[in-house]
Amino acid sequence: MRHALGTALLLTLTLAASLASANDEKLAAGEILVETQDVSGSDIPRMIVTGVIDASPADVWKIVSDCGNYSRTMPRIKESRMVSRDGDTVICETVVGLPFPLSDLRSTTTATHTEGPVEWRRQWTMIEGNYRFNEGYWSLKSFNGHNDRTLAVYSVYAAPEGSVPGWMRRRAQESSMPGVIEAVREAVAK
Repeated sequence: MRHALGTALLLTLTLAASLASANDEKLAAGEILVETQDVSGSDIPRMIVTGVIDASPADVWKIVSDCGNYSRTMPRIKESRMVSRDGDTVICETVVGLPFPLSDLRSTTTATHTEGPVEWRRQWTMIEGNYRFNEGYWSLKSFNGHNDRTLAVYSVYAAPEGSVPGWMRRRAQESSMPGVIEAVREAVAK
């Protein structure tokens, strides 16, 4: 019995390492990975997008941490402004432009910023807005020990108020998420 458990554990660890290696190869080649993660007690998944950006985490951080310029650097952000900053706490207002007949999405969020040296992280929650909830994070780290390449992870768990069918919301999120990493790649290259 012990031998069987040991073998099962070894196979599980080998499979996990193999999947991580395959993902690293995809990321190194420029692919953007999108996944959904179930959230306990909710029919709405957390969306996670991961990609590699050819710049240092500190350079990528300049884009990701500057919510006042999101209307210039992030897709679908129609308006953005930094309301206040107190130490590592930043309050931002954003308006996400949606196609007719949907109404634009507005939110005020509070974010905690953590700046390096191992991880640069921006984690936010909604204070107010026309979402039922809106929370998430950016995580930036060196990719495979290369300080000139950043492993960027963008995670969002959000749902607008009103009645948007689940399948439509999920499809829109899955199709638009890679654009966030692409936009940061473009902004940091300028």
